[in-house]
Amino acid sequence: METKTTNKKGQLIRKLHVLRGAAGMTQEEYEALLGSYGVESSKELEEWQLEKLVEFLSKQTDSERRDLDVQRKRLLAAVCAFCEDTVGKWEVMGDKARIWYAKGVACRAAGMEACDSKWRDNFNRLSLERLRSLTYAFQKRKRDMDGVIASLKENL
Repeated sequence: METKTTNKKGQLIRKLHVLRGAAGMTQEEYEALLGSYGVESSKELEEWQLEKLVEFLSKQTDSERRDLDVQRKRLLAAVCAFCEDTVGKWEVMGDKARIWYAKGVACRAAGMEACDSKWRDNFNRLSLERLRSLTYAFQKRKRDMDGVIASLKENL
């Protein structure tokens, strides 16, 4: 008899639970997913069913990771464009310093510290919705500032 750690079904169940967490599924959503297979527990699923669920959740989390990565880059670009106009000596900062500064600005705008108590970057903890909201806010603020500057130049 195989032990739980070497059993393929056990490995699939563990992977399913890891992917469930990565996908941010609530217990109710997970139970509904299992219910669609007519079971109440992942242990009741056949190996082929577990493989299908693992593949499905893998694709879902990969897509979400790509979306988060793209949105993080958009937010950093928006914050950097804003800082270029508002932060003194921005042009003399190195690229790494600008990125760290922009991440800190974004985190503070989200109402959180730039780093946690163990000095880990909090920027990657922003949700997709929050990333989008902040990106739009910084872009709008930059457009508004550009409009003010343009009108000032016209009046000179």
